[in-house]
This record gives sequence, C-alpha cells and structure tokens, in this order.
Amino acid sequence: MKTFTKNSMMTLAAITALICTSLPLSAAGAAHTIIPAPKQITLGAGSMPLTAQSRIVVLDPKLEAHASALQEEIWTLTNLKLAKVNAGPKAGDIVLKINPAIQADEDILAPKDMQLVKTRDMAHTISVTDTAVVEGWDTRAVCEGTASILLSIVEQQGKYSIPQMKVRDWPQADFSGTMIDCGRQWIPVDTLKVLVENCRLYKVRYIQLHVGDDQGYSMPSKAYPKLGSKNGSCCEGVPPKVWTWEEMEELEAFASARGVGIVPELETPGHHQAMARAYGHPFNGPGCMDMASERLYLGLDTIVGEMCSIFKSAPYFCIGCDEANNGTGAGPRAQIYKRRHAIPNDAQSVRNGYEIYVVHMKRMADMLRKYGKLTIAYENFPNDGRLKNDIIPLIWYPNAVAHEYQKQGWTTITVPWNEEPNWNMYLCNGSVLKRTDRVLGASSMMWQMSAVCIVNGWAQNVSHRSERTWGPDNINNTPEYKAMKEKSRERADRLSTPVKMQMDGVDGGAVVRAQNFLTGRMVFGGKLKVTLAAANPQGGQIHYTLDDSEPTQDSPVYTQPLMFEKTFMLNSALYFGNQKIGGTSRAKYDWINIDGWISDWSLSGPYKVEGKIGKDLFDVEFAPEKNEPATWIPFKKPQPPDVVWNVNFGSYPGFGEHMVGYFRCQIYSPKAQPAHLFTTTNDGEKTFFNGKLIHSANAKRNLSEGEKTDITLNEGWNHLLIKQINWTGGWTAKARILSPAGKRMDDIKIKPE
Repeated sequence: MKTFTKNSMMTLAAITALICTSLPLSAAGAAHTIIPAPKQITLGAGSMPLTAQSRIVVLDPKLEAHASALQEEIWTLTNLKLAKVNAGPKAGDIVLKINPAIQADEDILAPKDMQLVKTRDMAHTISVTDTAVVEGWDTRAVCEGTASILLSIVEQQGKYSIPQMKVRDWPQADFSGTMIDCGRQWIPVDTLKVLVENCRLYKVRYIQLHVGDDQGYSMPSKAYPKLGSKNGSCCEGVPPKVWTWEEMEELEAFASARGVGIVPELETPGHHQAMARAYGHPFNGPGCMDMASERLYLGLDTIVGEMCSIFKSAPYFCIGCDEANNGTGAGPRAQIYKRRHAIPNDAQSVRNGYEIYVVHMKRMADMLRKYGKLTIAYENFPNDGRLKNDIIPLIWYPNAVAHEYQKQGWTTITVPWNEEPNWNMYLCNGSVLKRTDRVLGASSMMWQMSAVCIVNGWAQNVSHRSERTWGPDNINNTPEYKAMKEKSRERADRLSTPVKMQMDGVDGGAVVRAQNFLTGRMVFGGKLKVTLAAANPQGGQIHYTLDDSEPTQDSPVYTQPLMFEKTFMLNSALYFGNQKIGGTSRAKYDWINIDGWISDWSLSGPYKVEGKIGKDLFDVEFAPEKNEPATWIPFKKPQPPDVVWNVNFGSYPGFGEHMVGYFRCQIYSPKAQPAHLFTTTNDGEKTFFNGKLIHSANAKRNLSEGEKTDITLNEGWNHLLIKQINWTGGWTAKARILSPAGKRMDDIKIKPE
C-alpha cells in the first residue's frame, strides 16, 4: 500500500505518471485517476469487481435521488444496471452513507446559518475493499465521493472493477463555480445538463446562470410572463428563448441529485434592457434600472422569489452590478428617495447617486436573506466598506484589487482574467492572497458563447480551475497531468455527450478554420464527410437534426456517413429504447469556397534595414526582388484544422516586426489563358507575375479573402513572386488562382520553385 497526502514528497505529477494509462475505462490495476486530486489517498494492490450482481446500497433516504443518478451513470459507462437497495451490503456493492461526524483536517470557509464561517464540515471518505463505501458529511459530500468512483472505474477485456483505495477528501473552500451566459445566445436545457454532468465529475460545486442581459432574458416568470418576449442576440447567435418553469425545476432536480448547486443571477441595475423592453415599468430607468423607484423593488422581489422557489439547493444568488454606473441616481424619483433612505449601517441620509447604488446593494442583500440566500456581485459595484458583510464580490476585472478588498474585510471569490503559470484560488489578476484570507473559492466566467462552445470545450475544461480551487497546491501543468485530463475528458464525454462526430474532407474538401471563440462555428470548404459513432457500450440508435432543433426519437436515424457541401448545423443524440443517453452533441459548420488556394511555396527571408520601419521597407529592393541569388526554404503547411495555405512567416525563426519576407511558386498552364489572381498579406505587399509588378499596397491591414488582379497565364511555366512587408503584429499571407468565372482551374499545376 502507498499513502499520499497533500504534504507528501510524491506529488500529483509522480502519481499520474504511474496511472495515466488507466482512463478511459482502459488499462487495469489499482490506479488513482481522480481530478481534482484528493487530499489523502492510499492505493491498494487489488480491485473490487463491478458486475451485474453489484448493487447500490442506500443507507439514508436523503441519498435516494443521488443513488438513482449514480445508477444511470454507471449503466451509461459500463452497461451494468445495478439494483438500488436499502439492505445490508455484500461483496461488490457500492454503499452510500451520510456521516455528519466526518471532518476535514483543516478549516473550510463556507456558509452556515446565513453567515460565512470557518468549518471542518463537507468532507467525505472512500473505502474500496470487497465493497466500495462512500461516506459524506452530507448529500453533496457523498456526491463528490461517487464522482471519484466514476473516474476510477477500470475496464479490461469487457470486465469492470474499482481499484482498492482509501480516500479522505474535502474542498479548500465552498465555492468552486462556473458562470454561463444565457442572456446573449440561446442555451438549451440539454446543454446545461451537459455542463452539470461535467461539473459533477470534477467537483465544481456551483453553476451560476446569467439568465438575462441587454440582448435577451431566458428565465420564466409567472408574475411577468412577457419577460423574454423581445429578445435579441449577439455574436450572430440564436436569440435566447424562455425556458419553461418545468424545465427549470427539472434542471434543479438533475443538478441537486449530482451535488451541483444552481446559482441564479439576475443582472441589476444595468445590463437590464431585455427586461426593460418587455416591461418599461418597473425595470427601466435612466441608463440603468431606476434604483430610486419603489416599484422596481416590488418587481425585483417578485422575480427573486420566483427564482429562489425553483433553485433551492445553492445558498447564493448573484445580483450582477457590473458596468452599471451610468444613470445611477438620475431618475425622477431620486430627490425624494434620498430624503427617505439612509446609507446602510449609517444614520446619514442618501446624498447622491453613488449612495443610492449603495442602498440598492443593501436592499437586494436583505431581500435575498429573506429567501435564504447570500448575495454575490461583480466587483464593479460601489466599493463601500459598509457593505462588506452583505456582499461577496466576484473579483474578475484584469486589475490587481483582490488584496485591497481583503484588507477592507470583504470575503471574495477569485475570477482571474488571465491565469498565471502557477495559478490557484489565491492568485487573482496580480493579487497574491494569503491562505488565511477570506477567500470563498474561485470561478470562471463564460460571456456570450453559444451552446456549441459549451458542449465542445467549456464544459470539459471546468476541470482546470477546479483542480487548484479544490486543492491549491495540486499540480496541473505537467505532461502527466495533461494526459490524465484528456483521458478523464473521454470519461466525461461518455456520460454527457456520447455521440462522437468525426469530420473528414472528401475530394479535396477540408476543415480550414478552427472553432470561433464565441459562436463555436467551424469553417470548411469542398465536401465534408461526417461520421457519427456512439462511445457507450449500450449500442442504441443515433438520431440527428440539421435545422438546429433538438433531436428526438422522431428525428432521422443515422445509418451512414453524412455528406455536406453547404453550411450545416448538426445536432445528434443517442437513444436506447425510449431513453436518451447523455446530452446532445452539437456542430455548426460554415461552407466557403476553397478552390484555387496555393499551398506549395518556397520562402526567403527575413530581410530588414536597421533604422527603417515596416512602411519604409516597401521601396527597398532585396535579393529576390532583384532576381539575385537568395536562400530559399520550403513552406511548412500548417496542420488541420489550421488553414493549410496560410503562409505564417511569424512561425519561422528570425521573422519579426519591421521585416520583409518573400514567397514564390511556379504555375504551369497547358495553354495561354486568362485567370484571376487573389493576393492577401498582413501588412504591405508587392506581387510580381512573370517578372512584372502587377499589384502593390503599402498599408497596415488584417488578413482578408484577397484582392483580385487579372492575369494571363502563358503556356508552360509562369513565375509568381510576392513580397510581404510586416509592420507590426501578425505576419501572414495567402494567394489563390481561379478562372475568370471564379472556378477551380483543374488544368494548372503548382510547384514551389
């Protein structure tokens, strides 16, 4: 037996080096494959077989819902349908117990009785011998223990087992979270469930739902049924729709059964325009909500109450409060309001818009306490020390301010804009916090992204910050850890998005541009073959849609690869009998004409003149331009899905700002014929065809689809030489040749000489 604790000399890197071949459901033998790494783990030499005779033993009624969720997850991973019983355990069983006596070895900052206190609750233990016993301080702690079980299941030759181990584990702090923007683009409930399943596996305890913004509003309301009726969108996405009340109750139950809390976020007083378009009163105002209007607080109380009646498991509620300084205190009721209200924890009457905002924060916090919630807000609100016991700031702007909030006595949540190489929950945008500071945890923010982005990356990558929020000293930047992370992602995908999509170009077709950061759309040209396959052992049928609707059992059944030569939206889901397995896999691809792009070049450079900047090099003739001897190197084609014909000089040693590079090729034509030559450079360029200058531009610019020049191809070989001048920044070029009708010229040949 080997025992590892957080103080051990053997770090996670060493552990993962031993076990990185055990996922996904492959390899065998006792292996720690748990992300985030447990505080204490002892690995045994044997394993407990997991068979059809194994059961899930539930020893507390509070665990019934979770046991049902675990039952489904194990079936999804292994095709073993374990019985759920309330009997005494036997060999091969997974036993679930609540044990309030289990304590952590260190203090944890967490909410208790509407206060943030240091506690040693929330720990769990795992003991796998001939049974697998998971004990937790409460239901969520048990859920976190079974997440480790799911990540530990091993498959070998069609048989399943759980490595023998003993684990004691607990979170560093209560809040490990991620925020999803549901106010800019439509996020289906199915996508939110995909996120829940990934958060559950990686012990991300909270999902913050940003339900409304200036563009749209997604949350149902019985009191204000027109909310969401005037939605728009951003990033060329689908405008947010309004979920149903029943969908939200189902989401809460789904998440709660997996130990994940849903934190609702109602943006106030800014980012409110979608609400204001539907109801000018009470939700509109001068630049932001009219915080001096009593009708506003009646409306907010109603909506907050509705949300809290659905989302019961999380003790937090976010009220936004970022980028809302325009118009505060400018409403028609402001003067009367000032006389009637005092500053929180102060006898001074409100004097200005800033203090109206401070009162707003206090009123919202008091409102939420009434519903059993603590108040979270973005750091952009008034930093008034009189609110420090009422508001938990999310420190997310790219400024080193977290330590200043700590000095003033605030409790903070770390949301770094950019992560330092050794990031953890105590490092926030340049602020280095102490382990004794009141840091409630850490989160990550997803603004404006689409459902495709969430399903194809964001959901799985919640593991990254979770690792060093759950355990700030854990190691997550080694090759061994990265390999384990990729394998755990395959496990997560089996549970959450079991339909795998493989894209292959046909007859010269190809994916030519990687995923757009916000829309999730890919770009391809020519013909694309899409193969769908189920990653789970159950088999079943894959159903799909091509109109961005949700696939159901009535949707077409996938039977053979799909061929596309135009823009498409493909959603696919796996069904076994009447049951949908996991969530919907999503892909959006835009078609472009890729005919004629040249990807065979030789390159020369870099060339520069001391003291001359980019634009001054335009008229300087270097050796290739003067047809003098020069050193040429072959063009290294980028690997798909990068654009294979983009000549990126910046990827070659020595190329930088205020320099010149040349690239050339020869074009063979069996006859004299007209053609169109398109050239694009970042920045300036000169294009020579058969020794003559045919196009030039001395300008700083981004890469586009090309500027057209009419040329005549001579019979035989023709010479193309392009000079590119880099001013600053990116240094990329490309060129294509098409017929006068804009078609591919099949009779020409290219060689890089």
